[in-house]
Amino acid sequence: MSNLEEIVKRYKKIGGEIESLLQDTDKMFDNTNTLILDIDEYQKYLLVYQSHLALDKAHNYMKELSKTTFIEGYLKKKSNGRYAIGEYELSSGSSLDIWVEDEDSKAGGYYLFTRLEHRGDYYAFDKPSLELEGRKARIRR
Repeated sequence: MSNLEEIVKRYKKIGGEIESLLQDTDKMFDNTNTLILDIDEYQKYLLVYQSHLALDKAHNYMKELSKTTFIEGYLKKKSNGRYAIGEYELSSGSSLDIWVEDEDSKAGGYYLFTRLEHRGDYYAFDKPSLELEGRKARIRR
């Protein structure tokens, strides 16, 4: 059975190949006139499109494996309504790791990779009900 570090190593290794495939697929989308595809070609096109969406999301997670912590601290809402970690200001679409308490975890919780979004106020996309003010968070690059 493979251990975690071996698996992480393998994900990092295939990341470049996946990135190349995603770029080539984007070019194919740009250069394909779907109006001239027959029914079987169009089905393949749609399957590639759905696969591309899922693979792009997976690739973004894989890229996170190679990042290191840039800044860590606590989220504080500034007077302009945006959250910041220290002096580093975040906006809608900003990726970050937020701390989620979990008493079943050995560490008492875990970092959840997510992004900030805004609809009336800022929220964590993957845990919209989570209170952000004062929450431990980090940015990785």
